[in-house]
Amino acid sequence: MRTEPRRILIVRPSALGDVVRSVPLLWSLKGAFPTAKIDWIVEDRWADAVRGHPALDSVIEFPKRRFRAVAWNPVVASEALRWFLLLSKGKYDLTIDAQGLARSALMSWMTRAPVRIAAEGAMEFAWVAANRRVAIDSAGHVVDGMLRLAQAAGAAPVADMRLVATPTAVAAWERRRTALGIAPTYLVVAAANRWEGKRWQAAKWQETLMTLGSDLAGAGIHDVVWIGGKGEEGQVAQCIPRESQSAGVRHHALAGSTTVAETMAIIAGSALVLSVDSAPAHMSVGFSIPLVALYGASNPDTDGPYGQREWCLHGGAGTRLAPRSHRDPELGSAMMERITVQEVVAMVRRRLQGISAR
Repeated sequence: MRTEPRRILIVRPSALGDVVRSVPLLWSLKGAFPTAKIDWIVEDRWADAVRGHPALDSVIEFPKRRFRAVAWNPVVASEALRWFLLLSKGKYDLTIDAQGLARSALMSWMTRAPVRIAAEGAMEFAWVAANRRVAIDSAGHVVDGMLRLAQAAGAAPVADMRLVATPTAVAAWERRRTALGIAPTYLVVAAANRWEGKRWQAAKWQETLMTLGSDLAGAGIHDVVWIGGKGEEGQVAQCIPRESQSAGVRHHALAGSTTVAETMAIIAGSALVLSVDSAPAHMSVGFSIPLVALYGASNPDTDGPYGQREWCLHGGAGTRLAPRSHRDPELGSAMMERITVQEVVAMVRRRLQGISAR
């Protein structure tokens, strides 16, 4: 007779987009084991992406950036040792390493859980820490890989991408939106990315938004909210057209000024998201918000917003891409360059027709 797990740990610390795309694993486990307590290890700066999720009991924050000093700072080394030792006291019956790296494997192993699941082809020999290894199709979508891990745990796979914006973050955004004079119907643009090869040219962003001015107004959208993380303010500023060029559309530069929780609230309340390959594209799926996504040296078939392939423009189509091709700035930039303003405008206009019909 199968004994159902009472305590489950998901190990998926980063990155933000990957955390968001792992939510179907959480939903699947909760559906199969409704009385189990489910915890999630996530990097501290991304914790708000899953904090407050109804299927999750608690978040275990991993201070990755602080622990980088473990080799030369004895205080940090002591903190890291205590952090890892606490995992062995969690009394987990089941641990799933959804990250597949050496550090996540160590976390899984430290739990001493009777069942420790990982992909059999995990990088950095992460599979060594698992006692149940799962074959995952590298040519398949990342989300489908998460669902295979759920199946290995005995859960029926549920491709449920739903995210939750906390009431506190929603209320804070509503206050800020009102103070900034942003109407309830607005467009979100996520143009920034830490990887140069994932960025679209600033001049193209400007031309696109200028061209779409009357279309946005016709769909009842008079405000464009530009988002981005800390340090990406300069990238975003270069992409925003001058007000005199925007045909009555107001632009609001909020890059660097919102938390993860607030960013989720902004996306949850938007009418449309226009994004490069970044976490906001995946968040839009989690909140059922229409989107248009721009991909270059990363493959939307495997890494794109789940179930939204038709709304992805791919400058790298027809090119053999490796998992880390996006880290090559020349290759990625060349592929993003292939995406034309006309293509983006046409796809956004198609999306706006659906918004206007609501």
